[in-house]
Amino acid sequence: MNRLEALDHFHKTYGEAVLNQKLHQVASLYEHRKEELIFSFIQSFQLICLQANSAEMAKIRIGYITYSMRRTYLMDRNYNYVIEVYGKDWYFDPQPWHGTYDAGWAFSLLAELEDELNQLRKPYMNKVIQPDVERYVLQVAWEFHQYILKLAKDAIQQAVQLPEFQALKCENDLEIRIGEYKGISEVVYPTAYGVLHDSTG
Repeated sequence: MNRLEALDHFHKTYGEAVLNQKLHQVASLYEHRKEELIFSFIQSFQLICLQANSAEMAKIRIGYITYSMRRTYLMDRNYNYVIEVYGKDWYFDPQPWHGTYDAGWAFSLLAELEDELNQLRKPYMNKVIQPDVERYVLQVAWEFHQYILKLAKDAIQQAVQLPEFQALKCENDLEIRIGEYKGISEVVYPTAYGVLHDSTG
């Protein structure tokens, strides 16, 4: 078995099975802790809205609020999504306001996936190495992100009723997006959009 064959065997024999197990655990955790998780998400939204209501931010109209997964963070097992508030120029806005949302409830299972696969690769000797596992984990991170997206969709209608959000000075076409930093993101408010966009386009 050469290295490519070993990698293929490893992914099909162990990668997919352990991934499906972890995703099932995330789904179960979400259903059992849904109200608590929604509350925590809304708290993060409330805090960024409070920050955006500051005197400095009041000078501009808000065009975008984004929650972004960052793969560089995931590599360090930092599971915070970065929350950013922009004016109408979005990523061209030189001074977005920042906050964080702790998505460790879902992504801690991504860490478990990595740890388990690193144990399971050992019988393959040096034909499957640690960087192979790291690449695989980063590739499947988007599947864990789907649960953060689901949470945002479930929480957003309550979140936008907060007085802190209602007090914001916003553009008429304000968008709240969840996705990957400067990559693919999805509009969760206004909810009528609900389609994938490439935010770099």
